[in-house]
Amino acid sequence: MKRRTLPPLNSLKAFEAVARHKSFSLAAEELCVTHSAVSHQIKQLEEWLDKKLFIRHSSTISLTREAEDLSRLCTHFFNELEQCVFELSNKASEVEIVIGASHSFMANWLIPRLEELEIIYPNIHIKLMTCNDLKLLEKEQIDIFINSLSLDQILPDSLDQYLLFPDHMGPICNGETYHLNTINDLLKYPLLHTHSNKNAWPIWFERSNMNVQTKSNDRYFDRLNLMIEAAVSGLGIAIAPQILVEKEILNGRIEAPFGFIECDYNFYAIVRKNSANSDVINIVNWLQNAAK
Repeated sequence: MKRRTLPPLNSLKAFEAVARHKSFSLAAEELCVTHSAVSHQIKQLEEWLDKKLFIRHSSTISLTREAEDLSRLCTHFFNELEQCVFELSNKASEVEIVIGASHSFMANWLIPRLEELEIIYPNIHIKLMTCNDLKLLEKEQIDIFINSLSLDQILPDSLDQYLLFPDHMGPICNGETYHLNTINDLLKYPLLHTHSNKNAWPIWFERSNMNVQTKSNDRYFDRLNLMIEAAVSGLGIAIAPQILVEKEILNGRIEAPFGFIECDYNFYAIVRKNSANSDVINIVNWLQNAAK
């Protein structure tokens, strides 16, 4: 293993101060040591280098030519080291918090608000992970999981849930493709389902006092965002949470002909009890305030 070949750093520090001030006394004052201590450090450095560094005159000192080169290098690198240490000591430690949620929730609700969150908590690095699996929270791959849960769903004792907002559902469709006047018109067209919430249509029909069975021309999707895109493309009529399609409705890509109703589901921020430190709770509190 190669070792660095450097003179004693205290000697270099003393030399740099003397060379900068052109004075042993001023260097000693800056370094908070005695004049003799500075002289000793310079003598030690000269012996290590086997070269004279200063020419002493009657009332002043000057540097030898070799010492001038060393002085410039020492001043440069001590300045760089001083700046680096200052930045390091004054830089607040950054905390990373991973938030997991569905793609649709990320795109339609969280990401448009992310800049505000980063401004309020500049030392917390927010990492987003698209997921629909609560187990990722239990496996400590994410710190906060945002999802829609039924009111009667019971979570493991190791988790805490924080209410964000009620989940309202309703049919959405491409208004240019489908012209729906009454709820019964829904039965004429393919209904779009998502595996992440298979009960969405049955709950909505039940609340609308209708008993409707699935039809052969219904279409199924693994992800909510794919189902929404299918509705935008006119492949059928989807049912989706209001909060996740408001942007699509505002920009005219889809319509919600019958509005939205409560569906016994709420959106929650879910965290592990053993990881609910101040940073995680701060983010959860921000999510709750943003949801109001």
